[in-house]
Amino acid sequence: MTQTASATPTVPNRPAQGTSALVLVSHSRPLAEAVAALARQMTGDAVDIVCAAGAGDNGETLGTDAVAIAQAIESVDRPAGVVVLMDLGSALLSADLALELIPPEVRVNVRLTGCAFVEGAVAAAASASAGANAETIIREAANALMPKAAHLGEDTDGTAVLQASGDQPYDASGEATIPDPNGLHARPAARLVALAGTFDAEIFISDITRGAGPVQASSLVALSTLGSRGNDRLQVSARGPQANDAVKAMLQLIGGLTGADEISAPAVAPGSGVAQTSSRAVPVAPGVAFGPAVYFERTIPQVPTWKTEDTAAEIARLKRALSGARKSIGASSAGRTGSDIFVVQIALLRDPALVQRAEMLIASDHCNAAAAWQRAVTEAAEVYAQLDDPYLKAREADVHDAGRTVLRFLLGSEQAQLPKGAPCILIADDLAPSEAAQLDPAQFLGVIDRRGGPTSHAAILLRAAGIPSVAGAASLVPVEGARMAGLDGATGEVWVDPDAATQERVEQRRAAWRAARKAAAQDASGKVATRDGREIELWANVAGIADARAARQAGAVGIGLLRTEMLFLDRSEAPGEDEQVETLRGIFDIFVGYPIVVRTLDAGGDKQLPYLAMESEANPYLGVRGVRLCLERSELFETQFRAILRAGQGHDVRIMIPMIAEAPEIEQTRVVLDRAHQALVKAKVPHLWPVPLGTMIEVPAAALLAERLAAQTDFFSIGTNDLTQYVLAAERGHPHLGRYADAAHPAVLRMVQEVVEAGKTAGRPVSVCGEAAADPMTAALLVGLGVTRLSMGAASLGGIRQAMRKFSFAALEAAAHDALSKADAAGARVGLQSLI
Repeated sequence: MTQTASATPTVPNRPAQGTSALVLVSHSRPLAEAVAALARQMTGDAVDIVCAAGAGDNGETLGTDAVAIAQAIESVDRPAGVVVLMDLGSALLSADLALELIPPEVRVNVRLTGCAFVEGAVAAAASASAGANAETIIREAANALMPKAAHLGEDTDGTAVLQASGDQPYDASGEATIPDPNGLHARPAARLVALAGTFDAEIFISDITRGAGPVQASSLVALSTLGSRGNDRLQVSARGPQANDAVKAMLQLIGGLTGADEISAPAVAPGSGVAQTSSRAVPVAPGVAFGPAVYFERTIPQVPTWKTEDTAAEIARLKRALSGARKSIGASSAGRTGSDIFVVQIALLRDPALVQRAEMLIASDHCNAAAAWQRAVTEAAEVYAQLDDPYLKAREADVHDAGRTVLRFLLGSEQAQLPKGAPCILIADDLAPSEAAQLDPAQFLGVIDRRGGPTSHAAILLRAAGIPSVAGAASLVPVEGARMAGLDGATGEVWVDPDAATQERVEQRRAAWRAARKAAAQDASGKVATRDGREIELWANVAGIADARAARQAGAVGIGLLRTEMLFLDRSEAPGEDEQVETLRGIFDIFVGYPIVVRTLDAGGDKQLPYLAMESEANPYLGVRGVRLCLERSELFETQFRAILRAGQGHDVRIMIPMIAEAPEIEQTRVVLDRAHQALVKAKVPHLWPVPLGTMIEVPAAALLAERLAAQTDFFSIGTNDLTQYVLAAERGHPHLGRYADAAHPAVLRMVQEVVEAGKTAGRPVSVCGEAAADPMTAALLVGLGVTRLSMGAASLGGIRQAMRKFSFAALEAAAHDALSKADAAGARVGLQSLI
């Protein structure tokens, strides 16, 4: 127990439960006790201040103890909240672990803050004694250093660009919780940066939970320094002509950052992204590989050091190089696996922490553009390298990768070329995302990264490509000279120039892995039968090339939902027709000979497109979204139709329209679609025609009028996500209405039944493409109601396939009809429980 005697004040009456308490977490017990004593000089006994400091018996050893921190928090738990202050970064890790050790009802009242330990504790105690709530206490603690810094006139040599200017009032402000369990890591941060750039306003973000910020929302580096994690409360503030619209849009985006569309990375312990000293490397992508070892040699251009007198010319040269680099990254990543990863790099090349810093070095130090840029990149990379979070720490490689692209434009050097020749094992030092994206699995059997880590963007791309790989292998692989190499991407084992017996064993393991993968692929049929022979088709929901490849490998019948809004998000202008064609063709080519359902732009609601100047709405989920928006912007709609028809030539493509509420909307859509067709005919452009046109059922009116809509449409696809929130009048994602976000609710099931029966009568196929299709229990009820097509993410196909094999259709039909008579979703599932 590291809590000291000062943990429980020896006073007749403890502070009231309406006053927040403070817990001081320090590596040093004497330091924590001294800070507590200093804080009490300001507050007396008005605030409970306890210490959880040191490690070992009585806290005599330098360190922190998660158990002691948990006990300290529980000792002062109260509804008004407990604010935890920490002295060093590793103390934060112990505090995080302590939160997992305490009961949920206690955890909900706890707030961690990363403020300065001494000044922050004094300011927090003073604020708490005045009766402030936990959020206000954290803000005061975070600002505790400002008076001292202002008095000394201190600057941080360029890093000031990361901080918001607090001397002017904000015109608008608001708060939202980030639901992404990985927090504000690079890709969601890049989306915020891209959105911030579309408004005529200065936008700043603070992490209220951690007491960090405010920082500029236009800076990816600055946002990363917040260290925001899942369920942190963020504050968005803005000033300028579009401040209100900016805050509203940013809050909507933050609330929609669930991480559901991220390319997954494994959970890792902090620090696992560095070179290993054990006998194994860090597993990155599963699989066994063996072959000739080839080293990747990256040529880094020599950066000149000459000074310039014509600073304006050098700044202009830097701007041209940045523009060229952004266009190059955008063009080379279009339609490529993990293209969202390169959005991060494009955001970095607009980041004021980099760009303004480089321009400052040119203007004040007379550096040439290349030298100034290299120095700015190095400084920004160091910001990431010093962070504790492995996801954020791994972004150091992205900064260097983007930085090299600009240097190539400034210095006229060529991009590093990957080795060519026979299939091999690639050995690299911190493989960059742009390099990983070029790897062909047919040539590169596996990758051994001497540095890197499992959360790097290069690692994510290797997993998406299915290339066995490991990282952090510097102690296992020589800098040069290896002739043959092997690896197991699941265990981290590495073999370099093994003897004949070892090589034979590795080859046997590789053969076994390849056989198992082949068997799994053969079992991954897109059709599955219930025990009594009812056949169910399993389709895939896709949002990009990586999703399409994963769906194809998982054996999907086809693409049941291709989300095209990903083409339109996180950019300053709508994509052109040719760009859409190129991206769509890349996805279509993966499913040659298989059916593909393309959903037209579903913007609005939680997917705002500021460049369309969409009007602010009190309830955007019930406003101009989906087909309503597209019919208002018919030129945008027609351009998308032309792109789909052009890319669809030679493919089995069907088009699906979102947010249909009544038949006239389908009729109007057909007019725009025909106009797109006629324009292509007139221009003599080859394209797909005719094309089936389907209706997405997600509005209750559409479900109730399905019999009439069937006369206007070729197929139905039920979007259970929106249908559920509209039927139950509960916004999905609302923190207090989670129990309503369940498509197994009898009211939703009745809507599904209406559509299935209408489809059966009119001979129109009916599928379900919402999240309910990926939930074995709900999917079973849907099948019992007569749904024969389920579309879901590729990762869910295997689980649904196994689940359907357990049931007979007769039993599912009985369970589904019994569910219709229940009072809520929990009751609807009861009948299925007995079948499992």
